[in-house]
Amino acid sequence: MTLFVTATIVVCAQSQLIMETPYNAVVSKDGTENFNTIAGAILAAPNHSVKSFFIKIKKGTYQEYIRVDKKKTNIVLIGEGMDTTIITVNRSFVDDNKTYDTAIVGKVLGNGFTAQDLTIRNSAGPIKHQAVTLRVEADSASFYKCRFNGYQDTLYVKRQHQYYRNCEIYGTIDFICGDAATLFQNCLFVARVPLFKQYNTITAQQREHEDSTTEIVLQYCSIKASQHLSNVTTFFGRPWGKFSRTVEWIESSIVSRRSSYLEYKNRGPGAVTKGCVTWASVTTNPNIALNFTIRNFINGDQ
Repeated sequence: MTLFVTATIVVCAQSQLIMETPYNAVVSKDGTENFNTIAGAILAAPNHSVKSFFIKIKKGTYQEYIRVDKKKTNIVLIGEGMDTTIITVNRSFVDDNKTYDTAIVGKVLGNGFTAQDLTIRNSAGPIKHQAVTLRVEADSASFYKCRFNGYQDTLYVKRQHQYYRNCEIYGTIDFICGDAATLFQNCLFVARVPLFKQYNTITAQQREHEDSTTEIVLQYCSIKASQHLSNVTTFFGRPWGKFSRTVEWIESSIVSRRSSYLEYKNRGPGAVTKGCVTWASVTTNPNIALNFTIRNFINGDQ
């Protein structure tokens, strides 16, 4: 295995997303609560709400596609744990879907969307190529203790401001892709076994305009290889857009990088800069790293 790596960023504010709260709706598979589908509970939420609408999802495997329209603002999905509340379907590019439309939880347009303690899994497998688990276009979207399980294009962070904390992301090629201002904090990235003769890329940042402030930031995250990954080159990422940008401060056992790629205080057996492209840089300047904190990068204090 080729082990290179990139790292990123900086000190940040602790975030606790969900506290004890009465739920506005409860979903269960056995029909004992007021909804037996997640989609039904979301449709019942008020339009253009300025308050959070809390939806409790009890343990079980929910085989449904989830969509959150733009008018469904401040939806909060709360499961009973990554191992017990699971949303899963099989949808892929090979089955005549555009990559954009393969997401199991997709078209998340309602601002203020939050999810906690659940798993989203696209069961298409590597042979089906592009198969998204989650596609987010909402602003101020946040995810806490969620698992995103897929292979190619697992997590499509398409646009706006997004925040992920204590999450797990599994994938192969471009398993974090898109052009949002996205910050991952204390997350685990697991590189899986791709198809024969393929290599892995953790990120594919899509910035097309030089003056755009979007980028993918990994802070205090870990990148690891799955148990069966061997003899597969895994790069930290590749440029998808002309002005692709990624910043990292991570602990890694894999990786390498791209267009404007910055690393800060990497560590671990994969944190090797030798052999990386010349336009990927390393900094020890904390003032540069401060640009990528929660407060400064995604307006976290707001």
